[in-house]
Amino acid sequence: MNWEDFASQAGDEVVENVVEKTMGIDGNTVKTAKAVVESGAALGAAASAATGLSVAATSGAGITSGLAAAGGVVGGGMAAAPAVLGAGPAYLGAKIMNETLFKDQPDLSKEERDAREAARTATNIGAVAGVAGAGLATVAGGASGAAIMGTLAGIGGVVGGGAIAGTAIVAAAPVAAAAAVGYGIYKLFGGKG
Repeated sequence: MNWEDFASQAGDEVVENVVEKTMGIDGNTVKTAKAVVESGAALGAAASAATGLSVAATSGAGITSGLAAAGGVVGGGMAAAPAVLGAGPAYLGAKIMNETLFKDQPDLSKEERDAREAARTATNIGAVAGVAGAGLATVAGGASGAAIMGTLAGIGGVVGGGAIAGTAIVAAAPVAAAAAVGYGIYKLFGGKG
């Protein structure tokens, strides 16, 4: 299985477990959320490949070097890599959701417009919180290289992969968080969609 396949499968797992099961979102919204997550996962895969974290670097040392390079963008080393890789997709995912699912339209009722406005804010907050959570999840078992690799390998085990798959899952999670939080607030504020 290559890196892009891991990223796509990770996106599907995150949407299925976070969005579908916990939020009970209708089919059309789930399809849109899946498309957002998959495109976000693909962006994460591209960013990872650009920094050297690719299937060609499947050794522990290769993965560690790729993570260190990605995290080095913000001066955080390998512990910051999944958050760095998740930031772009989280931003893009929130933007897509806000411009499609929660778009303001003048012909809607005041209640629907207010619900969509609250959802846009919540989606952005969910994306930021998801990126922060990605960083925290990465160092949950400790900040040493071995602990980070162990944590990512454990997370990757959900989809039958290792540390590379774990990185994809952690990087895709902020998009799912943005979708779940945004949709939850939308429904809480009386959204009808």
